[in-house]
Amino acid sequence: MRHAAAAWLLMFAGMALAVPAGSQTAPATNDSTAATGNESNEAAPSNGGNGSGRRNGRNGNGAETPPPYQDVFIDDGHLEPDIWIGDTPERNADGWPRGLRIDGIYSDIDRNGRSETHYGAGIGAFLATPLHGAWSFDGVFGHTYDSWVATLWQRDMPFDGGWRATNGAGNLNSPTIDLARFQPRWFLPSSPMLGASTEWRDPTGTQLTAGAGEPGVFTGLYVPSFRRLGGYVSTAGAQWSFGRNWTSGLQYYAARDVTSIFQLQDNPPEFSTRSWFGSTAWQDATRRFQINGLGTDNSSTGDHIGVWGDGYVQDGRYGHGFGVFYLGSDLVWGNQPVGSDVRGAYYRINYASRQWLWDANVDYTDPIGNNTGDSTTFFSGSVRHQIWQGLGVGGGGNARFNGHNAWSAFAFVENTLPAVINRTQFNTARNGPQREYALTASQTWNVPAGMRLATTFLVGRYEDGDLRSNQYGVGVIGGGDIARDLSIDANLQWTSSTGEAQPTMLIGNLALTWRFARDLQLITTLYRSQTRSELPLQITSPIDDIARPPEERINDRGVMVIVRYETRAGSMGAPLGGSLGGAAGRITGFVFLDGNEDGRFAAGEQGAANVTVILNGRWSVRTDGQGRYEFPAVAAGTHTITVMPDNVPLPWTLVNDGRVQFDVPVRGTVNVDIPALRMR
Repeated sequence: MRHAAAAWLLMFAGMALAVPAGSQTAPATNDSTAATGNESNEAAPSNGGNGSGRRNGRNGNGAETPPPYQDVFIDDGHLEPDIWIGDTPERNADGWPRGLRIDGIYSDIDRNGRSETHYGAGIGAFLATPLHGAWSFDGVFGHTYDSWVATLWQRDMPFDGGWRATNGAGNLNSPTIDLARFQPRWFLPSSPMLGASTEWRDPTGTQLTAGAGEPGVFTGLYVPSFRRLGGYVSTAGAQWSFGRNWTSGLQYYAARDVTSIFQLQDNPPEFSTRSWFGSTAWQDATRRFQINGLGTDNSSTGDHIGVWGDGYVQDGRYGHGFGVFYLGSDLVWGNQPVGSDVRGAYYRINYASRQWLWDANVDYTDPIGNNTGDSTTFFSGSVRHQIWQGLGVGGGGNARFNGHNAWSAFAFVENTLPAVINRTQFNTARNGPQREYALTASQTWNVPAGMRLATTFLVGRYEDGDLRSNQYGVGVIGGGDIARDLSIDANLQWTSSTGEAQPTMLIGNLALTWRFARDLQLITTLYRSQTRSELPLQITSPIDDIARPPEERINDRGVMVIVRYETRAGSMGAPLGGSLGGAAGRITGFVFLDGNEDGRFAAGEQGAANVTVILNGRWSVRTDGQGRYEFPAVAAGTHTITVMPDNVPLPWTLVNDGRVQFDVPVRGTVNVDIPALRMR
């Protein structure tokens, strides 16, 4: 009924805005794709020779007479309803946009026979103000002293001169200038800490950052917590633009009486560090060059330096990236180690057209200082050819040449059908006596709006001298609304092997969301992981040791139950980043652990729970237990999403803070999945 009423209202609005009879043209509307009355007449045949009918006639004075008015529907009467019109009762529209979420949380996880029970409360709130920025609070408070995470943000607060400030307090990550984060080859990591941070920007490109607190590590499978490591960290930085194309920046980071973020033993050794980072970049429309320097003073290992430079040139359809680096021994950034004891160079070339997409890379690394490894030359490349709209083929490979030569390769066929997008891929790898072959078929199914389904099938073989094993597997990921107030999300991966090795794996989770009252939901997540396996043989980096690890045994099961109260109010007719009554769309997606590094959320891959996703540096949400996030009403146009790596589990990391830029169409839904990659 609402759709029909909306169509009638649009028709009457069109009649009210129709031009007078003496006008020659009608005013254009942004959303209309139907022809105007005059355009229709040009294609109509004449009705005899009397000047009547659909073709314009002439009156007795010889003047052309307008055609009779005809009603037309915008978009042929199939215009989607406004995003603010739904099946739920209308909210209070008075006041600023605001919201409140309160969770009662219970989880019970059995890990290799050891039971862990957690319960507590979660609180989330936001308030968007026109003068003091957008405020948000996210907190989870467990039943023990150390099982809580809480963060308060004030984002995009305006000041005179075009300055904007973002301030945070609680469990967050140390701030860093953009020149340190957006690096093509080496980058400085953010450090989780319990403290406060501030960041200021102005329209000229000036950026100021500062932060201080106690370092720690985010933990927790579905319910986040923060393990404090002791000590103290502080940082300050500045970045500014000068001239027409130049940008420079400095960042200082100090750590006192801290332990390594990767140190899990009892009573680990403490150390103190001071680190300096400086960078200068020159950039125009097609070229970018940047030089960087890093100096560290470690109380345990002394003074060390690292320098590197990068360049990128876009020449038509070709892109060229290149760089050199020298990274001294025992480099650190706060309490985190960074790339050390290596020097080398790299060159990368890529080509993109409507049908061809290919790239080739070569890296050369030479050990220095405490590194006793071999010099390594690493080649990699890939190619994709779109034969026609629904069929693409491609392949690629990697090869490493040093004292332990190794290689891997793949080839695929991807075809798009009305019901499914299918990708069939063959992988092979070799490292000495170790060999592996795998054939996978992955499908993304075309399902009704509000639903999703992807499947993966695997057959393979592994050989290691006298040890042989055949592998079989299947994965399924899907979900959607199965009833008016009930939705489901599921992810399952099962792999079994025959032969001497016999590794097996079963990983799955199931989440049900039941909206049993206007502002109340019951969310239940079931988790199961039973694994006796080894990681697949992959050649992915010039500095990785790819020997297969010892057998890993995991036997986890768990359940998490959340009772959620959630309400929103305020003038929600203004979408995020837009004006009252402005055109809007919707953004959804997943933050996930990209095991095969193809950029797609495939069946069997895991979502990253409780990760903060930020829209345009101002509005933030957290992913749910499946890694899913949503911005339900966003102004149509170009937007940018970034991700705070505060709860991405190690050893996974986000490239360029998961930064993605995209366009949101009017009344459209954009799915933006953000992958996390294994640290190399």
